[in-house]
Amino acid sequence: MGSLEANTYILKDKRNMKLPTQPDSDRPLSVASADLFGFVSIAKRLAPAILNTFETDGMVVGLEGAWGSGKTTLLNFLKQELDATKNKNIHCITISPWLSGDEIDIVSSLLNPIADILDKTEVSDSNRWRRLRRRGSELGNLVRTYSSKTGRTLAPAARLAEYFVPGAKVAGDTLELGSQYLEKLQRYPTISEVKSDIAKRISAIDIGFIVMLDDLDRLEPRQAVEVIRLVRSVADFPKITYIMCYDREVLSDALNSGLNIENGDQFLQKIIQATYNIPLPEPFDLRQQFLVEAMAIYEQATGSPATGELLSDLKAAVDREGSTLQTPREVKLALNSLRFIYLTIKDDVYFPDACRVHLIKTVYPALHRWIERYLSVRSVLVTGDATVGSHERAEMGRQLRDLLPADDSLSALSIWNLLRFIPGVTKNDEPEHCVFSSSSVGEIGRMIRLRRLGSPIHYRYYFALTYPKTVIPEDEFRELLALATRDTTALTGKFLDLSRAKRTSGKSWFEHVLDRLDDNTIDSLNAATLSGLIEAISYGMDAILTEDNSRAVLQMSVADLAERVVCRCLKCLKVIDSEAFLSESTKLSGECPSLSWLIGHFFRSELFKHGIVGDRPNVESSAFDPDFLSKLLEILKDRATKHMNGSDLQEVPDLAAYLYGWRDLSGLDEPKEWVAKRTQSDEGFLSLLDQLRSWSVSDRVYYPLRQSDVSVFLDWDVTERRLEELAETGHEDKARELQNAVRQGR
Repeated sequence: MGSLEANTYILKDKRNMKLPTQPDSDRPLSVASADLFGFVSIAKRLAPAILNTFETDGMVVGLEGAWGSGKTTLLNFLKQELDATKNKNIHCITISPWLSGDEIDIVSSLLNPIADILDKTEVSDSNRWRRLRRRGSELGNLVRTYSSKTGRTLAPAARLAEYFVPGAKVAGDTLELGSQYLEKLQRYPTISEVKSDIAKRISAIDIGFIVMLDDLDRLEPRQAVEVIRLVRSVADFPKITYIMCYDREVLSDALNSGLNIENGDQFLQKIIQATYNIPLPEPFDLRQQFLVEAMAIYEQATGSPATGELLSDLKAAVDREGSTLQTPREVKLALNSLRFIYLTIKDDVYFPDACRVHLIKTVYPALHRWIERYLSVRSVLVTGDATVGSHERAEMGRQLRDLLPADDSLSALSIWNLLRFIPGVTKNDEPEHCVFSSSSVGEIGRMIRLRRLGSPIHYRYYFALTYPKTVIPEDEFRELLALATRDTTALTGKFLDLSRAKRTSGKSWFEHVLDRLDDNTIDSLNAATLSGLIEAISYGMDAILTEDNSRAVLQMSVADLAERVVCRCLKCLKVIDSEAFLSESTKLSGECPSLSWLIGHFFRSELFKHGIVGDRPNVESSAFDPDFLSKLLEILKDRATKHMNGSDLQEVPDLAAYLYGWRDLSGLDEPKEWVAKRTQSDEGFLSLLDQLRSWSVSDRVYYPLRQSDVSVFLDWDVTERRLEELAETGHEDKARELQNAVRQGR
């Protein structure tokens, strides 16, 4: 990391060029000023060595390197250097068989340009010009004829006519002069004899050829065999040096297949007399290039440079995830992917994590696919929309251990490294325990706030450029917060609408909003927003509970979630604006219409926190000091009595919670007296019992009716006898359902 950081700005100064901020076409370089990895310097030293091969009558040189290592770029600079330093009688010919396609005769694509050059051969002695020019032209025609005879795509008839009949020309795939000319001859030379004649004539004149064959590792096996045939047999003339560019492993495999041999690499050794391997970039060069250009991308997209913690994390990301970069092409691919999409999602992702994703996608696509799947599953776990079984956990854990087997925490191929930006993974001997470890609320909140890759709200932007369907988009969430400062009544209406809309998990979108309002998010809000949220949530809770007061299995109910959020908002408001805190607290106890929620949940929770009820006080978690809470409770007691004296059971959305809260607030006499009046009718009696049912789970969810819950307000024996009587009347179905609930409660 130190070397990368120290050399970053040296590299930027060294380049002294405008950094690309648009996707790079990844074309081979041909401009020396764009060279980042020393190819120009290599070309300057290779060129004299290539020219020296003519002292040994030419040879075959291999430029070897992996795909993307810069072979074609080096070839371009090498040709420029040769053109600048060679004498005029040495000619460079570049052939890319892969670009020529299947229908082009590779032999002709080489020999015909040589023939054209021979046609134009001149010497400095003007008195000999006509004679030598004629001889050069004859040699050119001879090469063309030899080309037509040895090429794979031309028809065989009369291909050597031009050798015997001056002026005969090859036209297309046949000769304009037919085979009747050959029939007049008593003997015509073999291909070997023609080749030998060409070799002697080339040796006699002052001329040489450098033939550059590029992209040989992209050829199909039969095409690769044809190129080797050209170099090894057909056109191994004197004064021709071949420079072949290829990935040795890939070309060897092609020869294995095309020649049906076991060792294509050994076969290559028979063809090539000298090799030069494209050197690996110097340590940190690839990471330095990525870092400098990534910083330019960020500055262009955001209008300001990367600084502070973001810059430090960016350097750490490039240093670690970029350590497996091997070729300049991989750098270009990763940068191009980043340039291509970052501008469209810059407000929804954390830039260092975006760099991590594109580096991993480029150098380790299998890990990239695993991360995407893992984060998608983890997202619905965090939001409570799904669960994951032990088998799936173990399978994902095994895959992760196979992908990242290293034990060294500093290695990019270690699970410990992944843990720095992917939550819930760890190194463990048990695959099931390698994934989906628990994360704290604070950690999840921080990831959401910074739009990190591990955020269940933002992870999908990194892969699909959009938000997960299981969450409210960030801009819509921010709009809800903004509405809290403008119109709390409208926000209450929004919350009511969201409570009616169910997600795939069965939970409502309002519950999702409450989950999003974690401690870190609330702590970041101003006084006006806090006040608006307190009112909008509290004033709408009874209406929301009327719409949906279904029991939540193994999770907090919507009433409890709202209590947590409102309490946290009050605690923050108390710190930053004490007058607003006093005002909102007084409104809650004296004006808020959601009495069922206030008495059954919010203020009942405060009773437990202060030890007024129960034996486990936790005053530190309360928003109120004891004296102020006492004043608020007195106001609420009076409201509760007045409210219940004029209400019906159907008007109370969470009756059981209300009754217990009323009991804890005012004592048992008032609620017990009220229950006695409201259960005089059979309908009221059955309704009360139904609302007093709890829940339990084993093979499925049950809703038992327990004696301990009922006997607080009604005599248990009387209740059972009354149920038996009602089971024989018009209320038979409901009564028998409750009798079954009683049996479950036992």
